[in-house]
Amino acid sequence: MFRFLRSLPRSYSLGSRVHGAHSPSARVFQVQRVKIRRKWFKPMNFIIAGCVYYACYKFYTASVFNTIFDWVEEEAQQMTRKEREELEEDMVEPLFIPLPFTMKMVDSPPYKNSDPEWQAFIKFNKNKELLKSVRVELADLVRKTAAASPVLVQKCGSDMKLGRYWLDIQYPSRPPPIFVWKGLSIGDYGVSIVEEPMDTVAAIWISRALYPSVLTQSLWSFSSTLMKQNAANLAKLLGYEQNSPPPPPLQQAIERAQQQIKKPTAKSDSQGSSSLPPTSTQASDGSSTGSTSVEKRPAESSPTPGTSPNSSVIPIVPSTESGKPKSAKDIHGIKHTQEHTSGAWSAFKQKFAQTWRPMGALPPRGAIYISGLVEVYTPRALLTVDCTAWWDPKTERFDMKTVSFRLRTLRMRTQTAAGR
Repeated sequence: MFRFLRSLPRSYSLGSRVHGAHSPSARVFQVQRVKIRRKWFKPMNFIIAGCVYYACYKFYTASVFNTIFDWVEEEAQQMTRKEREELEEDMVEPLFIPLPFTMKMVDSPPYKNSDPEWQAFIKFNKNKELLKSVRVELADLVRKTAAASPVLVQKCGSDMKLGRYWLDIQYPSRPPPIFVWKGLSIGDYGVSIVEEPMDTVAAIWISRALYPSVLTQSLWSFSSTLMKQNAANLAKLLGYEQNSPPPPPLQQAIERAQQQIKKPTAKSDSQGSSSLPPTSTQASDGSSTGSTSVEKRPAESSPTPGTSPNSSVIPIVPSTESGKPKSAKDIHGIKHTQEHTSGAWSAFKQKFAQTWRPMGALPPRGAIYISGLVEVYTPRALLTVDCTAWWDPKTERFDMKTVSFRLRTLRMRTQTAAGR
């Protein structure tokens, strides 16, 4: 086979074939690369594609929409005049399909002098008795809320009375903002893109679901704490362990208490092991023999089956919990994972508690803003509460969705020193 390969003619390059295979002297050849580009824009392709799309559109409208419209016209011709009037009265509103990520908050225009809300503000400001009653009602609402808190009742007492209060009334210059979103409106006049207002509570829920900043910050705190813990463990394995700070006094006290608890158990074990010392008993013939003293058993107790009465072996009684199936927490891998991520989970809960705020809502249109401080006192303590609320002149009530109470100070009437 190698003989056939040796007999094959030698392959020459393109330059050697053009200039001759048997050149007496060496030559330098210059090779240039050529890149061939295809013409991407072809008008004929666009024309053909447009014709195909137009033909498909015509076929779809002729086979689907025209058939439905013809059937509707036939049914409408057979209906009486009374049936047509009833159908027009019960006509369904256009179907609205919202588009995702089109929600936005829009500022409302300021109030005008002719608006009914502004006229209600003027009427409310002139009624001095109504101003006083609204302040008293809000202060009493703060007292009732504090009396309903079990934590405050346990610390301060249940006999809560209303003290002084400083409440300021403000009239907003414009209504609260509204949320709008875009969507497809399908009705009698076809399909169109319109912008419609949406419910404020639904908008806040959707924004929290789409942009979960609270959960993101909590997960970031969890992951960063876990990474620092893993880095510290890796440094310990490599021998770069830093000197740990001294434990706090509380931890030292706990460790001492644990050691004191362990010491009596160790002493009792040592006393139990030495409670059977070898003693000498004297026989009837005067000779002494060494034996071990055995504890006396009650007469009613019987020896365990399989063991002799004089045997010193203590039988092992199986525990009743051995037959129970192990839970998920008893598995070694899950237990080890819980111990490893305990610090990171604590950081997650701490960050979540710091950033989480209850779901709020915007006040109704034409509401009046009231804010200030309210004092509530008991025989044992004095509480100062920072409150904000919106009063609606239409319903003559406070909007409970926007009411906010926050404990500012808590002062005990009698104070004692921690120690002598």
